[in-house]
Amino acid sequence: MAVTAVLLGGVAWWATGWPVAGLAVAAATIGLPHVLAPDHARTAISRAEALATWTHRVADLLASGAGGLSQAIVRSAATAPEPLAAPVERLAGRLRTHGTETALRQFADELADPAADAVVLALLLRLRAGGRGLADLLHRQADAQARDVAARRTIEADRAKPRTTVRCLIGITLAMTTGLVVFAGHYLAPFSTTPGQFALAAIALLGAVSLLWMHRLTTPPTPHRYLITQGS
Repeated sequence: MAVTAVLLGGVAWWATGWPVAGLAVAAATIGLPHVLAPDHARTAISRAEALATWTHRVADLLASGAGGLSQAIVRSAATAPEPLAAPVERLAGRLRTHGTETALRQFADELADPAADAVVLALLLRLRAGGRGLADLLHRQADAQARDVAARRTIEADRAKPRTTVRCLIGITLAMTTGLVVFAGHYLAPFSTTPGQFALAAIALLGAVSLLWMHRLTTPPTPHRYLITQGS
């Protein structure tokens, strides 16, 4: 990405003769993908959906008489959804070498998600208190998580609308600017002066601040966990 940014910035500088344009294009090449096409929300939703699926599978294994909780989790590792495959595999390994509670707490810390905290907390409470009905409890947790995933997908679709609008505006602006540089360069001649470069830098800075503010408004806040391991 850095090499591409330098190349595009150099081309912009060469084509316009404006050093500020080169710097702005280089910075935009690096920053725009993170601002206009963030993937952290989609990753979090995919993992939450995988957590609901995995919880259902563990519940099904318990209901089918696969043994205790540890045995069900170990067996579930073979069919865990892809976003959770590695964490569940590590959880299964810890269950073989650590206590069940320690392994589950480390699993929750690794995912660092309130949804995972809810599942692990239910398991820990049942491990300490005993009793039957763990499979039913996990099914209810998974159903609640599935409803939460559906709501998060709807919210993320609404948050994506401003980003789509901004992408269109940026595309139109770039097309117009390119057209002016190629076909009507004399209109942009004032930007070739030193005051013009300062003005262009101010315009670029204002645009960057606006994009960052939009990114902040459309980024979901970091969820607060409620199952915290002592010392973490």
